[in-house]
Amino acid sequence: MDFLRHKKLLRRGTMAEISREIGNRIRNFRKMRNLTLEDLSLLIRKSKSTISKYEHGEIAIDIETLYDLADALQIHVEQLLYCPVK
Repeated sequence: MDFLRHKKLLRRGTMAEISREIGNRIRNFRKMRNLTLEDLSLLIRKSKSTISKYEHGEIAIDIETLYDLADALQIHVEQLLYCPVK
């Protein structure tokens, strides 16, 4: 495997890990606030399916939505971010 292809695969793995961790944090804060997927979806105007995909790390979250989620969950956006240990 050439170096650039290997580097891309590593980066993808890292992004998937970050998306999963952010999703876990969204789910944990949502449950701490006693919000259902439907409640949160109404607050940020996204479908329940989309919220579920965010929580499972299946799709990446854009910056604007990340801020909308933090606002809806009444937390600072930094509380949703994840920085893997290097």
